[in-house]
Formats: sequence, C-alpha cells, structure tokens
Amino acid sequence: MKKYLIISFLLFFTCGGSQDGNNEVASSSNNIDTTTTVQDTTTTTVQDTTTTTIVKNKCDDCEYVSIGELSTYINNVPQFAWNDYQRISNENIKFENKTFEIILNTGPSTDLYFLDNEQYIQKGISFWQNFSLPEKYYGFFYNYGDLDWAINELNSSGFEGDMARAPCRDGVCSGANSGIYQRPPHFGVGTFGINNADSIDAYRYGPLHIHEVTHSVVAAQWIGNARNPQQSANDASPCWLNEGIAHAAGLSLGVGTYEEYLDIRSSQVTGRHIKAPYNEYSPSTILNYYNNSIPGVCIRNPDYVLGYSIGFLTVEAMNAMAGADSAMHMYAVMASGKDFEEAFELIYEISWNDAKSVFAEYVSLVINDLFSS
Repeated sequence: MKKYLIISFLLFFTCGGSQDGNNEVASSSNNIDTTTTVQDTTTTTVQDTTTTTIVKNKCDDCEYVSIGELSTYINNVPQFAWNDYQRISNENIKFENKTFEIILNTGPSTDLYFLDNEQYIQKGISFWQNFSLPEKYYGFFYNYGDLDWAINELNSSGFEGDMARAPCRDGVCSGANSGIYQRPPHFGVGTFGINNADSIDAYRYGPLHIHEVTHSVVAAQWIGNARNPQQSANDASPCWLNEGIAHAAGLSLGVGTYEEYLDIRSSQVTGRHIKAPYNEYSPSTILNYYNNSIPGVCIRNPDYVLGYSIGFLTVEAMNAMAGADSAMHMYAVMASGKDFEEAFELIYEISWNDAKSVFAEYVSLVINDLFSS
C-alpha cells in the first residue's frame, strides 16, 4: 500500500496489494425473505434548475436487507451482496462498448504465474459497463528486474514513467495501483508488480485485477466533469469507500463460488489486521475511523489500510441494502456535483450521520466474529 507514492504523484494512484492470513469461515446463511421492490428510477432535485436521475438497480425477486436489519441478519448480508454481484455480472456478460480497448504489457524477464489477466480485467469492466468508462485501459505487469523497462514503456505510451515505481519497494514489485491518467484523454492505467512469492495468494488470481479496474472506473465518473478526474475522485471520496468499493467488487467477482467468497472474505479482513492502536474493532473505534476518513485528507492517515477490512464490509452491507452497483451510482452522483453525504442520502435514503453508527455496530460484530471463527 504505497501511500507515499499516492501523495507524491499528482496523478492518482490507489492500491490493492497483498494480504496475509488464511482464516476461513463457513457459510451460515438463512433464506430470510427480505425482498424490497423499488421503482426503476427516481428523480431528485440537485439545484433549482437541475435534476439528477438515479437508477436503482434492484430486482423485484432479489433479496435485500434494510439498514435496521443488518445485525439481525448478519449471516445473510454477504449472501445477498454476493448474489447481486452475480446477477449484474450475468446481465452484463455481453460487453456492449465497441470502442473500449484493453492494452497489456509484460516485462521481458517477468514470469507471469497467472495468465488470465485480461480475462479478469475485462470481467471487471463488463460489470461496470453501464457507468462512464475510460476509452482504454493500460496494464503493465513487471518484476523488479524489469522496473526500468516499465518506466520506459510508460513513457513511450504517453504516461509518466515514475508511475512504475508505485508497486515496488525494497527490491520487490508486489503491489498494484490503478486509476485514471491526469492528462486527457484520461486513459485508465494499472501497474501490477509481479513477485513469484505471491503465487500462493488466491487474491492474485482475479480479485486483484477487478479491484484495480474498479478504481479506474470510479475516477472515470469525473471524465468530462473535472480537469483531473482522478484528483477529483480522490477529493470526493472517504478512503473507506475508495478501497471498500474496489475490494467488494474484486472479492465478489474474482472467485467462482459463494464458499470461496466466504473464505477470501475472512482471510482478507483478518489478514489486513494492523498494529495497535488500529487493531481494536469496537463500534466506537469504527465510528471514529469513519469520522476521520475525510475526503482529500484521509489518504495520509496511518489507518488507510482499514479500507480493505472496515471499508469492504461497509460497502458489502450497502450492496446488500441497495444493490451491488449502488456505491458506483453514488460516485456518479458525486461526479455531478454532490458531496459524499448528499450522494449517500440520495442512494440509500438515510443520512450518513444516522447510518454510520449502525454500520459501526454491524461491522464490529462481523470482524469480531471472523477473528473468533
């Protein structure tokens, strides 16, 4: 998680690196019927003369929970969120954008342990195809020995070569960073460090790719709305949401079965555990974390990594409430000029001030349950 590089590059990057731990949790979902039906669209006044149409992508026969039911149906929340990801993914399996292009480059001495990079990048893009996308997505895959090659490749592709350093540290390239390039035409760019020691990590076999692509799609909502889409996205989003939406999509779409999802969900949450004072998960601590996740500022916080655990579980709950693409709808609203709290209330029909304490209680229960499993 090379946050110092995120800061030093004016351009963008948000990261999705490795995880530790291999805890498992079994499925214990009950078939509670909490189906919610809403209208296809709602129109909300943004300014006196402007309206925003918000698509509520929930289906009539799907299962969702209300925010007040999160703790009661704690074992159903991941199932409902997972199911909705699969529903939308199946609906979007045919990619309709004929102009979008994926361009991948691999270092000359880099030995890829995973060969389906393009397949999973495309899967992530296809899932988000109903939102604004960059015209192209460039992915660079390289080990530390090919770092100079990556710098040159980025330069020759019209980007800044030093972006290649973002996934690398102490003689190893192992992390990953993705976003939108700061200058037009604002292509998506991902740098993926390859280290053979990571080949045992299930997260590297699809979830990471979808996580990174999701970062680029988030920033793409500002294309045409801001001079520097990536900077505007960073300035609009709490850090828990920034990593939470990417991790929820990556883990949900990057594995093949719900049982695999529960396994990687557990290992990611417990594996992202960090040292005191950031390893205590009471509701009050989580609420304080939310309060300190101030857009444009929180990227410098030492607890940024909790976006992969607290943030992920919060977005998972939001997905179980309002659909697996609901958080991206919120980003689209923010790109139209609303701030986070205004956008949250438009999408979830409750104020963030009222919701965050409920989320804190729920997430505290989930994390403590996963650590005790």
